[in-house]
Amino acid sequence: MKIKLIIGAVWLVIGYSFFNTSVKTLEPVKQDKFKESIKRGKSIYKMFCTSCHLPNGQGIKKIYPPLDNADYLINKQKESVKAVKYGLSGKIVVNGITYNNAMAPMGLSDQEVADVMNYINTAWSNTIEKRYTKTEVSKISK
Repeated sequence: MKIKLIIGAVWLVIGYSFFNTSVKTLEPVKQDKFKESIKRGKSIYKMFCTSCHLPNGQGIKKIYPPLDNADYLINKQKESVKAVKYGLSGKIVVNGITYNNAMAPMGLSDQEVADVMNYINTAWSNTIEKRYTKTEVSKISK
């Protein structure tokens, strides 16, 4: 009887240690994937976005809207994803300034759209907590 109790206690400790270790290691893995997404997004931004929105995300006043500290980006995340995914035309107001220019679709994959949105949401002075995945972006339609 005592041996069964000891064996049971040992298995309980081993099981708890394994479970406790597994739970603790999940968050850093998610964080690493998010950091990788931001890194890829930064490269995509440099290739596709800097010519209009500039390397610092400030845009060109009245021509190309800013992305850094932009109320449109902060308040209209879904519309921002649509703009990256499908392009954008027509008037929008960003930080009180009207922009009426066309943004052509970039031809990015859903993963690339997620990556560049994750980068933009965390770049410069932006601290938008929304994290995008390929699956989430794939569900956003025109």
